[in-house]
Amino acid sequence: MKRLYHETSAEETREIDKALLCDSQLQQQYREMAATKKELDAAKLEPSDATIKKILHYAQGLKEHS
Repeated sequence: MKRLYHETSAEETREIDKALLCDSQLQQQYREMAATKKELDAAKLEPSDATIKKILHYAQGLKEHS
């Protein structure tokens, strides 16, 4: 996972890349994780309208008590 998020040192990256070249099962796992990461990165998560209303209502209450 750290490799996917570019959180490895140069040496760790080289070692992981070597392992990926030699192990087809590891390659498959890496591809699956990379695809999942890509999907998660592309997901646009937004709060529901109800959540937004609750936050605004709460903020308004704080403003009135100031």
